[in-house]
Amino acid sequence: MADARSRIQALSPDRRALIDALAAGRRPDRAPTTAAQERYWRLNQADPADPRYLWPWALSLRGPLDTDALGRAVRSVLNRHDLLTSTFRRQDGELWQLRGTAPARGPRLVEVPDGPGGVQREIERVNRRGRDLARQAPVDTTLLRLGPDEHVLVADIHAIANDAWSMRLFLDDLAAHYNGSPPATRPVPFAEHAARQRRWLAGEEAERQARHWDRALAGLPLAPRPAVPGGAADGPRCVVQRADVPAGVMDGVRAIGRRAGATPFMTLYALFADVLGTLTGRTDIVVASSVSGRDTPDTHQVIGCFVNRVVLRVDVGGTPGDQEIVRRGRASVLAALANARLPFEHVVRRVAPHEYHRPAPLTDVMFVYDDQDGRAATGAAPRFTGLETSFVEPEYRTTRFALLLTARPVPSGRLVLEAHCPGDPHHVRTAQELLHRCALRFARLRGA
Repeated sequence: MADARSRIQALSPDRRALIDALAAGRRPDRAPTTAAQERYWRLNQADPADPRYLWPWALSLRGPLDTDALGRAVRSVLNRHDLLTSTFRRQDGELWQLRGTAPARGPRLVEVPDGPGGVQREIERVNRRGRDLARQAPVDTTLLRLGPDEHVLVADIHAIANDAWSMRLFLDDLAAHYNGSPPATRPVPFAEHAARQRRWLAGEEAERQARHWDRALAGLPLAPRPAVPGGAADGPRCVVQRADVPAGVMDGVRAIGRRAGATPFMTLYALFADVLGTLTGRTDIVVASSVSGRDTPDTHQVIGCFVNRVVLRVDVGGTPGDQEIVRRGRASVLAALANARLPFEHVVRRVAPHEYHRPAPLTDVMFVYDDQDGRAATGAAPRFTGLETSFVEPEYRTTRFALLLTARPVPSGRLVLEAHCPGDPHHVRTAQELLHRCALRFARLRGA
């Protein structure tokens, strides 16, 4: 018996919790998962140390922090959103969310004696630790102590339970619980969205959308592509480069968009695709983008991976002017959005199943239009009673794409372009050239 107890004590806390639940006659609450969670699970089990599917953020807390209250707040948020205290396991041929098998814990405390440099080192260390979703929760929190009244809270959430909207919910809930004003009602479990998706996938509309993608992506130019440089061993480190387009350009974007019946997103995407075609010498341009996936009000307070990726394909051949290019881009976006409920993972399995396990299937270029000036993901730091709060920008980043371009209009009227790419010289030079060309092309729209 003593040997059995010692073996149990040697297990991880998550495994001990599962054994305790079973010994008490409680079976883990099994809940369905989504198509996106299935793919993230497979990628995670192939390499739990791969940090590309973990999203770290860091919040500076200056002042007399009540660490006990913060610990209670973190545990309350984790318990409020059942996805954050779950592990995942395949049973009966399907992937299931096992609720309550990863008990909520407050942040671990780490002393950081060397200031901002130490904070950046710890953010990287947290992210590179990886996560085995079969036995660990999707979220990990660490409290860095720089001094008596200076702390940084680091949270690292896996994509299986996360998107930009969810990050904002996590932050707002955390502040509310710390301040003693937690939300009065619990959100709908993410599993209800998963069950709804499964029912929808069995219907006629899902099949209609699948046929659309068969046609839209027929003959997709899928030349052999290496994985994004850098493996989990060196963290596929990402480089972020920026360019500013002068004030006035967004007025031109809106003007040409109105003439073509296009939104600013459609307009900037179309012009980006045209620049990409000029740079690569191709006319068939395939770019990824995303939609929130939160189609009903009951999803707005739920933490989970709702976001769905869509594929935008446009022909930039010939010598079209700006307005014609924008019309083509508009048509591409409208068709994609009309069929955006079908999970991206199902599209990949139908169109190019051999790409399913790639970090960026179908295309490794992504375009994002952020008209919220970053507020969708983080925005203004949440207020904690008695503390000054601000975000700490991580220097260590990873990427799943060869290029991710974000176009962000800011209140001054400027357009900020951000290019995320792997850190090897080839990708950095390519991103720099593309960023330069995009900035010039967009700047031409002033006064359009």
